[in-house]
Amino acid sequence: MARWLTGMPAETHLSIIAMILGGVFDRVPPSLRITFAHGGGSFAFWLGRFENAWHRRRDLIGVSELPPSGYLDRFSVDSVVFDPAALHLLVDTLGASQVMLGSDYPYPLGERPVGSVVERSDRLDETQRTAILRGNAERFLAL
Repeated sequence: MARWLTGMPAETHLSIIAMILGGVFDRVPPSLRITFAHGGGSFAFWLGRFENAWHRRRDLIGVSELPPSGYLDRFSVDSVVFDPAALHLLVDTLGASQVMLGSDYPYPLGERPVGSVVERSDRLDETQRTAILRGNAERFLAL
């Protein structure tokens, strides 16, 4: 279970930071729609650490033109974090417009019922809730 519990979210987190610091978002058009599973792993939690490193150790941190926070509108994450506090961190960090409903289907650890963390969140307003449950995916898929 270690692979499912920590490995997949860690790989997701590393993918986001590699794309940012490697300058990928500087080279691909903003029209390219990218989303990451597992709530982006621990990316939202560690964003402050990445920001600090980017500003203080540019010689070691990567080639991106902007600090990590400059790319938050270039990708989305799913809502599969299983905990309202984690969902709130995502919304507080990335914005409700960058979080889409996810399920982890067909994997056995997926959220059941799908969307329950979003539904029971007491900090989301109805506009945010609707965006996460439906609107952001419709926009992402150009429906």
